[in-house]
Amino acid sequence: MAANGIPHWARRFVRLLCTGIMAFSLLWIAMSCGQTTDPKTPATNPPHTSFMPKKPAPETSVPKTSDDSLTAELSKIINEASLNYKSLEYQYDEGLLNILDRSEAHLAGKSKGPAPRAMPKLSEQEEYDHLRETIRRWSAKTGKDLRAEIDKLKADVAARKPGGPVYHPDFHKRFAAVFDDFIPIEVEEIRERRNRVIHEKAKPILEKYRETAPASVKQYETTLNAPPYKLPESSTAPPEAPPHAAAAEPKGD
Repeated sequence: MAANGIPHWARRFVRLLCTGIMAFSLLWIAMSCGQTTDPKTPATNPPHTSFMPKKPAPETSVPKTSDDSLTAELSKIINEASLNYKSLEYQYDEGLLNILDRSEAHLAGKSKGPAPRAMPKLSEQEEYDHLRETIRRWSAKTGKDLRAEIDKLKADVAARKPGGPVYHPDFHKRFAAVFDDFIPIEVEEIRERRNRVIHEKAKPILEKYRETAPASVKQYETTLNAPPYKLPESSTAPPEAPPHAAAAEPKGD
């Protein structure tokens, strides 16, 4: 049970919902609207010879409208961005602790070898830009030092005796007290990155169809400028930092 009364498995479920892993397809929505069943189509029993091979029925080619093309192109970029820009994935609190331990060490320049990866669908640069900005926001909100908190929780894990209990409620309580703020900050930051990509790629598509499908363009602009695709107040991406920049900005005196 977490410090705020929410079990850690429940926090993980909420995190998965917030990431938008079940992204809506604009194409599916558009195709579903106004879809009806023809009542005049009779239900016929297949003839006894229906198992015999037949020539396929000729396909009826319906010309694609500008609205159809617009919907298909926007759906493609939104679905791709939603698949690529997903929040950190892990099974247990110990999993997130391990990710942050290795990532912080890399950001601080204290690890050797290739950068540890936790978000392989992003480039290495963007993954660490995301983690760096998430850590910065979390530190600014909580006033905590990430490395100090990681080391305390690692010591807790290291002190476990072999053959002991599988579940450690005190550890999860302490973990929640430190990182329950981290999870929504990370989800929000990756969503902002996803939305910047969607808006950047959607802009030329919307312009291409502005004259031939003006009503649809207006509708999709409204959709993109509202949650969950709305850009943050400051739509400028945070500046990129060198790969081994410090994980958090130093505090002032």
